[in-house]
Amino acid sequence: MTQVNGIIDFLNQAGTQFKIFDMGRRIEEIDQADFLSFEQGETAYPLPLQQQAWLGFLVWTEDKKSELVIWFLRFPLDAAGKLTAGIRDDFVLRLINKEGEESPQQDESNPYGFKPKQEHMASFHAKAAKLLNQPASSYYEHSKDYFAGKPGYDQWSFVGFQGIADIATRLDEENNAELIATAIEKIPALPFEALAQCLEHEKIDANITQAIVNVINRELDNEKPDANFISLGIRALSNTQDQPQLEPILNSVLESETGKHPEVLASISGRCWLSLKNTNTINLFLEALASCSEGQEFFNLVIVDLINIPGMQESILKAVKSAERSEVLSKAIGELFKSFT
Repeated sequence: MTQVNGIIDFLNQAGTQFKIFDMGRRIEEIDQADFLSFEQGETAYPLPLQQQAWLGFLVWTEDKKSELVIWFLRFPLDAAGKLTAGIRDDFVLRLINKEGEESPQQDESNPYGFKPKQEHMASFHAKAAKLLNQPASSYYEHSKDYFAGKPGYDQWSFVGFQGIADIATRLDEENNAELIATAIEKIPALPFEALAQCLEHEKIDANITQAIVNVINRELDNEKPDANFISLGIRALSNTQDQPQLEPILNSVLESETGKHPEVLASISGRCWLSLKNTNTINLFLEALASCSEGQEFFNLVIVDLINIPGMQESILKAVKSAERSEVLSKAIGELFKSFT
């Protein structure tokens, strides 16, 4: 192999085909030209999480599509959200030295590898199968039957999570989107939560979006709403094609006592950051965050994480300077600035 100028160059010289995915805020494909710009240090990573880029690589050769190589990698980012040449070159050197041996995922000395959560693995594998025109898992048909209500919606315990990930990934096939939209308001809490963990990675349509909104509103009407259930519902809504439907339900949650729960706040900041560009929503979010029982450290972590997302700085700075902020929020902001100095 001749001189290698980065990860994409290594994969191209090796004669492979590949897809790159963000594995941090949600599982979604990254355009190769965008990744090349990032790995060359020209642009910041678009979706940093905890000041790192969390990545999934799907690598194959045309004649051996069934022999997939999967890498899960996380790279620390500099203060500008960029990848340093030193880290990139160190990783590429490890690839060259290990060529023909184990993948970076299997190399225990590789400091950049990580193991995704099981539910993320299921969604990743579902996306990989669809992308490569391979059949869904053996759990898919059983999952379809369940959401069609054939065995009864109480008979969910034998539905495989991989099958739920498969149907969420294939909403555009057969009548899966209609099937899910109809089932959402009928299924018990546990299968809803499993489904929500898969839908957060998909561009859901307006019908599915409305069904999830209805479920969240129903939970909010309970005497003691389940904050974890609501946080998963928010995550399921986060990537909706109908973003205008998202802000009103986020505002309703944030205006409630449940909106101060750390799981709810983490779901909004981690998945619904685009909605926080709305002035009313960001103001409600900051007030709830300042009143969260997790205290100042949690407030600081959430704000720093949001500020590192390209395009979010202006919205947050404008909101923290608002003259209408409460005394509680003013104090939290003051402590945040103290931590910077």
